[in-house]
Amino acid sequence: MAISLVLVSLVAVGFAPGVASADDTLERDGSDLVVNVSSVDDPETVTVEVTDPADTEITYTANATNTEDGEVRIDVAAPDPGGTVNGTDLRSANVTVTVDPAGENATAVPLANETAVPLHAVALADPVWIGDSEGDNATDQLYVPLDPAGTVGVSAGTDFDVGLGLDGNETVDVEGTIRGDGTQLVVDRGELVDEAGDSRETLDLRVLSSAGPVSDRAPIGPELRSWGDGLALWHPLFEPGQEYTVNAADDGNARYTATAAETVDGYLELPGLSAGEAEIRVSTADGTELVNRTDDALEYSGPLELSAEVADDGSLGFDRSLAGLAVDGAVVDTGSGSMYAGIDGAVNEEGRLAFDETDLSGAETLLLSTAAGDIAVTLETGSDSAAPGALGGLGGILSVLLVFLAPLVVGLGLGGVIAQFQNGIPDIVSKLALGVMGFALALGSLFAIHLLTPIVVLGSTLQWVGLIGILFGAVGTPAIPTVVASRKGGAVAAPGPFAAKVTVTDGSDLFRGDVTVHYREPGGQDRYDPVTVRGGRGTVQLPGTGSWEMYAQHGSAHSDIETVDANEPTVTLTIPVEATLTVVDAVDGEPVADATISGEGGISGTTDQNGAVTLDPPEDATDAEIEVSHDRYADATERVRFRQNANHTVELDRRTGRLRGAATVDGTAAGAVPFRIVPDDEFLSDRFDVETVTTDADGTLDERTLPIGRYRVEVTLTDGNVAYEGTETTITVNESGTARAAVDARFTWRLDADRRDRIDRVRSDVRSVLEGGGRDGTIPRYYASVVDSMLDAAESVPDVGHEFVGREVDPSDAVDGILAAAERATDAISEAMTTKRNVDLFAACADMPDADVRWSGSFELAELLDRLESDSNAQRREVKQRYEAVDGLIEGRRGELSEIAPAREMQQRAWELTREADRGSEAVAIGYTSLLLLDAVEELFEHDALRERLTRTVF
Repeated sequence: MAISLVLVSLVAVGFAPGVASADDTLERDGSDLVVNVSSVDDPETVTVEVTDPADTEITYTANATNTEDGEVRIDVAAPDPGGTVNGTDLRSANVTVTVDPAGENATAVPLANETAVPLHAVALADPVWIGDSEGDNATDQLYVPLDPAGTVGVSAGTDFDVGLGLDGNETVDVEGTIRGDGTQLVVDRGELVDEAGDSRETLDLRVLSSAGPVSDRAPIGPELRSWGDGLALWHPLFEPGQEYTVNAADDGNARYTATAAETVDGYLELPGLSAGEAEIRVSTADGTELVNRTDDALEYSGPLELSAEVADDGSLGFDRSLAGLAVDGAVVDTGSGSMYAGIDGAVNEEGRLAFDETDLSGAETLLLSTAAGDIAVTLETGSDSAAPGALGGLGGILSVLLVFLAPLVVGLGLGGVIAQFQNGIPDIVSKLALGVMGFALALGSLFAIHLLTPIVVLGSTLQWVGLIGILFGAVGTPAIPTVVASRKGGAVAAPGPFAAKVTVTDGSDLFRGDVTVHYREPGGQDRYDPVTVRGGRGTVQLPGTGSWEMYAQHGSAHSDIETVDANEPTVTLTIPVEATLTVVDAVDGEPVADATISGEGGISGTTDQNGAVTLDPPEDATDAEIEVSHDRYADATERVRFRQNANHTVELDRRTGRLRGAATVDGTAAGAVPFRIVPDDEFLSDRFDVETVTTDADGTLDERTLPIGRYRVEVTLTDGNVAYEGTETTITVNESGTARAAVDARFTWRLDADRRDRIDRVRSDVRSVLEGGGRDGTIPRYYASVVDSMLDAAESVPDVGHEFVGREVDPSDAVDGILAAAERATDAISEAMTTKRNVDLFAACADMPDADVRWSGSFELAELLDRLESDSNAQRREVKQRYEAVDGLIEGRRGELSEIAPAREMQQRAWELTREADRGSEAVAIGYTSLLLLDAVEELFEHDALRERLTRTVF
């Protein structure tokens, strides 16, 4: 099979999600299959069915209502009931994927049909070690156990590619093998070291497939282990023969330093350091760091703990994931002492470790010295070994009879003794007390057999036989007095008064507090004083023979009437009690008022403002099933027990719907603006606060989940919304479908008559600049086009209200600034174009063909608004820098032209505009205008018709 591993260095390297399969619908990311359902509206359920291998009955079903980026994640190791991924080869599976949208009449949407996608997964575990490979040309191998719970769909003994990520930028291939029926991964360590380069601090193994990684991250880094004669540092990338610089200190201030330390099987010895925490730095001569834990100390908290089974042949049975683990010694703890056992072997392919010369009889724990460091092993007796107390032969049968009959006879005997002194049938409390006594004595007899006879009971199979005898004996203790007393039922009670034993309950427990017990002759009146009973139990002295009617009363509640006589002097009276139910919101725990309660036995009620309701009990019932309903919540059921001080709380899940929104101004997206969602019906207003969210850059609001009901949606475009109308709308959120709140505000600002007249005056002034009287007007008209762009921007303001969204700039201030700057720019152009040199030049160009050349730029309102909200000093510096740049350009052109006055004069006037401007919005607009005029000066040299006029000679 072909799967891959990725090894990633320590330096915070991420691994990109899986590469999509052919149709970009299915990916693998670790143990998850990632299904992209973004193409389906309102997806509710995703179903993935494996079609090849056939007849596997493997199906995955996942909820798709709360996806992230349109993706649903499915754990490939956890299929639906009925299918199993263990023992099935799923490396090249074919699947069919369908999506069920929300809604009653929705049609399933097919996403993939017979699409190939790997469904295997690999889960890495501990401990990791370095050992030799098998064969004549043995090489170092990195052995990694696999977790069987997360390793599915792979087979053993198959070579596959391993990818090694270098700083997250590239992947290279090395060889690896999964062995032991998917229990162990083995990778050639030499290749890992060669490909790791300078990225040495941690290996992060990722198993790859054609659709992405099929294992979760499992970083393998430096560890402190007990190895050899003391503490050692293990690292998967320590190279044999390589010398390392080491600086280490433990928490007891013991230090170890070396400049040429070497390693064995990945271990670097740390002589003199004690177990606990240690700060360590290890590097090579060229400065490559393999360990840098000076700020985050490594810790050794003791050997790894495992369990092993002792077989009949004295070998130890481990999990097969430890196959190949070399063992070179053991300390055997028998409970009464320890001994050392010399071992030179390894765990074989079946997980067995031979103990040829060592008797493990009576041993409880081992401490093994292994290639993975010291390991503490708890020994367990194998299932094929003879356990103490095992049964066999005639002696075994007698032991069984004794262990079973002794506690049985003790329990029955105790019941017989008590029956001789019991006058009536014991009540339930007496029966329980007798059962406890019988259990204790029967258990004591079992302990006596274990301690006083050769029979081993505890810890053997016999203990279960004895337990059965104890249970029968405990049941027999109260049963015998009950049976004996019931057979005396025909006896005639002695004449005269008798005492009735009264038990008062609330249907479940003894009634707490004081109750009055009334008694009378059958059909008679209450002419006797009632008796007060406390704590639910009491005795009532009845004045005569025969039958008596009795009932208990607490406040206005009373029990049914029961009959007693001298032959049956015990009675249980049940006083029904009310139950208090509180209904709360499952999300915030707030009480839910006006919830309707209904249930069996005529139970009904409505919660008050505190969410509480008191329910009367149904007849002949101590508990009842009730249903809680509310028009804003999902229905819920609860079983209510009617007992004293019983309080029940029911949490209701909100009924919710979906909301999307958009904010526009005159049909144009408003950008990122505050979106206020205001509860607008009585229920929502009382329970929920206003929620403020921000739209995306395109003015849209992502889908949100809200409790159903009516909402008012308000959009805050500017402080006070002084220039906008229609900034709110009302919507209703239902459980089905998606409510859409579209707020299209109207920009209400308009040019008044004064500003229109001002625009007309500026246009007239611009035309006057162009009236030359026999002179060429091409260059003046070119500069005047800058002013035309400014006036167009001012006239466009009523149509671009979206530009003022979220800004503090008043449209009136912006337009006034533009017009003031346009007026100043017109004067500057007029002054620059009417100097003597320019007048003479334009006169000399009068015979040239007229050319309509306009400045290619434009006055951008959005940029002006940005500048109005920024630092004006920075803008002044920007104008000066641009002025100096244009100055250099003009000087560079001087040698190739006859005249540069049209450029020089306009450059000077543009700088003077900014230099003479005051502060405020008008100064910002003038500064922006200066930049545009300087841009026009720079562009002047790019137009052939304008540059030709600068070549004319003026006499």
